[in-house]
Amino acid sequence: MKNITHDDLPASLSYEIVTGKLRNELGYDGVIITDAFNMGAIRDNYTSAESAVLAIEAGNDIVLMPYDYREAFTGLLEAVESGRISEARINESVERIMRLKKKCLATN
Repeated sequence: MKNITHDDLPASLSYEIVTGKLRNELGYDGVIITDAFNMGAIRDNYTSAESAVLAIEAGNDIVLMPYDYREAFTGLLEAVESGRISEARINESVERIMRLKKKCLATN
């Protein structure tokens, strides 16, 4: 996102966009799902593990369609085990997802 952010990352990987703009500036507290990460812009420039970790660090809740699901999962697991991503951060996403599921079930 040249000229929009200072980190030169795709929007789905940018903390500045996801957390800074969407969550903090606009006050959105719902579930955020990335673009499909099997697309060339992500797949050609990041590993599945790296993109998944960056996406969660940016503030996304769900990583959509990583190129290699196992690598993405392993990368996230290792990031949590090493302390790079806290369990509290993962729990924030789980809570948002569960609120959305509860809301969907209540309307059906």
